[in-house]
Amino acid sequence: MRPNFTTKNVKFSGALKAYTEKQLKGIERISGDIISSEIIVSEEKFIFKVEITLKTKTHNYHAQHKDRILKQTLRKTLNILKAQAKKNKEKLKKEKKRTTPKRDFFLRKKSSVVKNSVSPRLTLSKNFSKKPYSIEEAIFFLTESGENAFMFINSETDKTSVVFYNSHNEISIIEAN
Repeated sequence: MRPNFTTKNVKFSGALKAYTEKQLKGIERISGDIISSEIIVSEEKFIFKVEITLKTKTHNYHAQHKDRILKQTLRKTLNILKAQAKKNKEKLKKEKKRTTPKRDFFLRKKSSVVKNSVSPRLTLSKNFSKKPYSIEEAIFFLTESGENAFMFINSETDKTSVVFYNSHNEISIIEAN
């Protein structure tokens, strides 16, 4: 990604361009690959204005700042962009946490469900096997699947069994008669 520099009534030195590119790489580490970047630097009546627009795969960022010192204006504009990128990254993390299924389905207390009068969401799990497994194999499949429970036929007893995470987040087993 090469930034597109546009200047109006300003000489923008190579050192400032290198500084800008270095800062944009830092923003790129936070926000992901930058597809395009437009940097507009102008001067009117001894006041510098820097306007930067970035486009990434997920977001578009825009910042501008005015000041009497060019480097200070550039630094403040880049800091605004960096803050926007960090804010969006935190938002994505929070949203990802919120939508990720959690193992504490069995840890929820009935009283909290009754208080909120919201019934728990039920989802159909296909985390079972008709093939007989030993308990150790079933525990392995449980831990690898990332779900709360795994139903299988116990190869030792030929009974339907379930291994699951109990309220202490330890693995327990239930076996049918």
